This record gives sequence, C-alpha cells and structure tokens, in this order.
Amino acid sequence: MRKKNLKIQVAALAVTGAIATTPFVARAEETSSTAVIDTEATATTTATEAGTTTAETTTAAAATPAASTTTAPASTATAAESTAATTAATTAASGTTETAPAANGAATTPAASTTTPAATATATPVAPVTVSEPAADPATTAPNNVENVVKDDKQGTDIHFKADGEIKKTVPIFGEITIPVHKDYNAEIKPEDTKDDKKLKDTVQEFKYTDLGKLKNNDLVMHGDLSIQKDGDTTPFDSTSDKAKDVEKTDTYTLKAELDVSPVHNTLNAMNSLVGNFTSNGKDVYVNNLETGLRSTFTMENNLDGSFYLPTGLEDAKQHYELSSADGKPMIYRINYGNSSFAKDKVTLAMDLDLTKMGSLPNRYSYATADYKNLYGKDSATGKANHVENFNHPDSDYGTYYQTSVFGNLKELVNNSAKTIQLIMKGIKFNSANGNRVESEINTDTATERITDKTVTTEGTVLGTLVGYMNADTGKQNVQGKAKFVWGAIQNDAGRDKVAGQDNDKVYLTVKFTDKERTVTPIAPVNPVQPENPTNPVQPVNPVTPSNGGNGGNGGNGGSRTPIVNPSTPSQPGNVLGEDRPTPSNQGEVLGENRPAPTAVETVEKKGEVLGESRPSGKNVSGRAAVATGDNNFTALWASLFGLSAASLAGFVVLRKKEQEA
Repeated sequence: MRKKNLKIQVAALAVTGAIATTPFVARAEETSSTAVIDTEATATTTATEAGTTTAETTTAAAATPAASTTTAPASTATAAESTAATTAATTAASGTTETAPAANGAATTPAASTTTPAATATATPVAPVTVSEPAADPATTAPNNVENVVKDDKQGTDIHFKADGEIKKTVPIFGEITIPVHKDYNAEIKPEDTKDDKKLKDTVQEFKYTDLGKLKNNDLVMHGDLSIQKDGDTTPFDSTSDKAKDVEKTDTYTLKAELDVSPVHNTLNAMNSLVGNFTSNGKDVYVNNLETGLRSTFTMENNLDGSFYLPTGLEDAKQHYELSSADGKPMIYRINYGNSSFAKDKVTLAMDLDLTKMGSLPNRYSYATADYKNLYGKDSATGKANHVENFNHPDSDYGTYYQTSVFGNLKELVNNSAKTIQLIMKGIKFNSANGNRVESEINTDTATERITDKTVTTEGTVLGTLVGYMNADTGKQNVQGKAKFVWGAIQNDAGRDKVAGQDNDKVYLTVKFTDKERTVTPIAPVNPVQPENPTNPVQPVNPVTPSNGGNGGNGGNGGSRTPIVNPSTPSQPGNVLGEDRPTPSNQGEVLGENRPAPTAVETVEKKGEVLGESRPSGKNVSGRAAVATGDNNFTALWASLFGLSAASLAGFVVLRKKEQEA
C-alpha cells in the first residue's frame, strides 16, 4: 500500500460529502482576535455605577474571557436559530439575556449572562404604621411643634434673640433715667463654618463682644454618627469605624444613632450676655411659653433595599425603638410613639421634653422662698415630690410661679441632663444593594472544564438626621424679648463614613454585601488531528541472477551494483530503475543510473526507508513520475527491456550452436 497524505484524505472526504456533516469545534482562544495572556487565571473587574446618593466609578473590564464557540452543523442551523430566538424572547420578559444552547446536543461553554432589573409597575405607597399612646401629663412636658419648625435636611445652628423696651436706672446727680433697649441678634452657622476652628464672632460680627461669639462654631452644632450590630453579636457598637459595614441578607441587625446634643448646653450657658440687656443678673430673667422638641429620621436610600421593623402596638414599639442616655446623666427627652411613624424604608421618631426623669435640683432664683427651694424629683427629707417647672404658665398664674420659671432654672435643668443620647432601633433587615457595584472573576482552566469564581460586592446607605428647636419668651420689668434656637446635626468627624460621607456632612451609614458564586463549565474538546496512515512496508527488490554462475553481471567482473527495483511493486510512483538513488563507486552507468534527478516542485523529507536510504520525496506525484518516455505507467519501457533481454538470449543460443558445430 502507498502512504497517504493528509491533504489527499481531506480532499477525498470533501468529494464524498463526509466533511459537510462533521462538526468542527475550536477553542475561543483559537478563534478570537484578542490574545489571552493568562489562560490559567484571568481576573476581570467591572465597576458599575448605581444608586442616586453617592458618586461611583465605572471601570470597564480589561479583558473578558470569551466563552467557547460552537459551530452547529449546516443541517441544524435553522433549528439553532429558532432555539436562540425562542430563548431570547423568553428571557427578555424577565430582563435576562442568555446565550442559547446549540442544537443537536453540540457542546458549548455558556457565556456569562447579563441581567438587568426587570421593569415593574410602580407600587402603591404603603401608609406608615402608627401606634396609639396616652398623652403625657402637660406639667411634665412642653409643646412640641418641631414638624412645623424644622425640616429634616437642616444642618447647622440658627440663633435668634430679640429684646425691646426700656430700662430705668438711677444715676448720681441726674437721678432716675430711662434707657431704651433694642437688640436683634441673628446667626446662621452652616456646616462649612465648623471647619478650621472658626468662632462665631468670625462668622457673625454682631456677636463679637458676646459670650456666644467666643465659642467655636463646631461647639454650637449638634453631631451624630450611625453604627450597626448583628443580632446575637456581643461585639460592641463601633461608632468610630468609617468603613462600609459587612452585612448578610439572612441576618437581622440593630441600628444605633449616637447624638451629641451638648451644643444645646453650650448655647444656653453663653446667653448670659444677651439676657444681661434686661438686668445685671441674667438668671432672674423670666422664661415662659417654652416650646422644644427633637425629631430623628432614618431612611433606606435608593441604593439599598432593606426594611425597618414595623411595630404591632405601643409595647412592641417600645421594645424595638428606644431612646436613652449615653453618658449616664438623666434624659429630659422621650420618644413620643403616638407622633412617630414607621414604614418599611423610613422611620420618623418624635421626641418631647420629659421632666419626670430629672432628680432634685436647687432653685436658682435669687429670691426663692422656702416653698420652692428645690425643683424636680422628691425632697430628700420628706419624700414629697418637688415642684416640676416646665416654663409654661398662663398670664393669670404667672405671678405665682415667677420665682421658678426663670432663665437660671432652665440652664440648671439642661446642664444636669445628658449631653450624649442614643437611639436604638432593632429588627432591621438588609436585603440587597445596588451602589458601587464591583464584579471580579477568577477563571481556572483544567483539561475538561473552566472553573469561574465570581465575587460581586455592592453597597447601600442609611441616612440619619436629628433636628431640634427651642423657643421661649423672656424679659424683665419693661423689657420683653424672644429667643429661638434651631439645631440640625452633622456627621461626627471621628466616625465619618468613607464611602458616602465624603464631601458632605450628612449622617450616613454604608453597608456592604458580598456575594460569591462558583460555576463549572465544561470545555468542548478540540477535534484531534487525524493521524497519518503508517508507512506501507517496502516490498523487497528482486535480486538480479548472475548469468555466469555467481558473477554479479556487468561483464562478469564481479562488481556489485544496485539491483533494479521490481517493476510490479515500485516503492513510489515514478521511481524506476534506481532513479534518485546514489551511484555506486566504480560502476558503469546502467539504464540511466547516475542521471540527474527530476526537479520536484516542492519537496519535503519523508521518513520512510527504501533499502536503508532516506530519499527526498516529491510532493507532486506527476512531477516525480516524469521520465523520458512521458509514459507514467512505463509500459513501453518495460516492453523494450523485455525485447532486449529476449534478443540477447537468442544471440547467446546462436553463438553456442556455432561453437558446437565448429
């Protein structure tokens, strides 16, 4: 048999039509125009901007490993297109686009699916949950209209003080004189004014010579910070951590808002110089018609899907929403659950003045009688409850309570209350987030599969606010005044959120989800290269029989020459009578021996051995077979040789007969 060339075999397959039904599968790395640098571990990172409250960075993937590509048989192309169209139509409804599987079971490597949020109809807002609560004793609280006075987005502090009237004084020589009084102080401290240790007098010049003007703006603005703790975790809340908090959607959390209300203390303590416009002893200036209150809101931002706990009643609300002191001092505010609201994504907590927790305090009025030496709490000697001063009295009764409803007692009340308070909210769930989305993949290829470890991190934010106010009428004798303070908390620098809290002063908490997924995708094997047929064994040549009984021919000189190849079994077409063979030394030229070999169009070295020699093999059969006769089958040549042999034999017989006759 002759050695077959692979190209000839492929051509034969194409002629018979077999190649049309044989699928060819190639790796994507072989078909892609983009070189893959590392096929063992390829990392792809994609950052997608999402959310509306924080600035994110979108990073395009540097290189995404292509999925394996499968070419379906021509006979099934129509079916594959139909399947792909059906799959696309089905997945479009759910917002997911996937690569359709090849028809007829062709091996494929699924490409990564691209998922977009499905369009949903706008849901009807659910009304917040409210609970009923009995009204507090009016004598232990004060009116609270914070919802009409301060907006939730207030940040900073406003100070307003106005005094009008006249003061009569006795002056030596001149006697009694009347001095008109007209004072109007107004200051607005913004968050940016709290930087660089600026003082109020640097912001508002009219406070330059007042005690308030000497204070730093930062000491006159409330601060807040948020932190969380997983239920059952004994690790303390970390209010100074500025990193995103890792959460799991299967867990429940407690949110803590730590709020610094010391600016309320600082503001009232520095009002002496302002109320001094009424009298030399500011603590005796009356205070009446006091209004005060606080309000906190907590909101799941648009980049976070979560839920606050929805109470089923008053006691349930008290168990899940608590207000307490963070520094051990008595609280003078409490949550008014009846005026609060609870929704899945937003909770609003109203806080009223509460004088029931304050212990006994001395009366700071200069002319207090024995009946009002102490306020609040109980008398330590008799156990009787002391008078509770709430700085709210009708005009008809004001004369009775004048000696307790004064500025000195208001300062005493505030100074002995908590300067740091905390709100605890339990039962919070975090489901998912879509902000600062970062995807990373590590692909590891084996001989039969690709293992993809995909990590997706997303972040979302909770926004907290704390606002409050205090209004009161003040005055003495013929001078009347009004004081008004408004506060809005800003983020505490010690726990500033490094994700959402940059370049702003909002009280933010960022939570972070980390989702991991491993997929194993079979790799379609590459079609193995068809092996070449093994070289056909070379038929042994027929030895030349010497005519002289042992001499090897060539005139009987005993010389050896290369035997002639049996014409019936040539080793290669066109190699006849020793063509392309080396010439033996000291031998005559026989039948074209030592002739130049025909020039082949293109030669490649073949490894087959013929009589122990390795000869160049012509790639073109017709070129190798070209001989002088032009007859590829060598019929005429063999006939001529046979005729010459017969003539030689006849001549030999004639010569022998003549010798015998002689």
